[in-house]
Amino acid sequence: MVDVIQLWSPLIQGGFAVFALLLLGVNVWLVKQLLKVLRDNSQVIAGNTRAIESVATISSDTRELMQEIRDELFKRPCLMTEHGNDKP
Repeated sequence: MVDVIQLWSPLIQGGFAVFALLLLGVNVWLVKQLLKVLRDNSQVIAGNTRAIESVATISSDTRELMQEIRDELFKRPCLMTEHGNDKP
């Protein structure tokens, strides 16, 4: 029995070393993939931020325009008669 264990011992150690290197390679590959995803996501987040800022600017401009239109409408006289009909 001792002879069998001594016979397989170098193979088991070598197999363990190869398996450890394989796992290390998988870990390196996973980290590279993670970094690639993070880089792509940061570009997406930056694009979304620019889009939100653009919408906020348009919203602000629209609000100012609506306020000007409101002020102009309040300056005009009312054309409705007192009772709401078309006859003066």
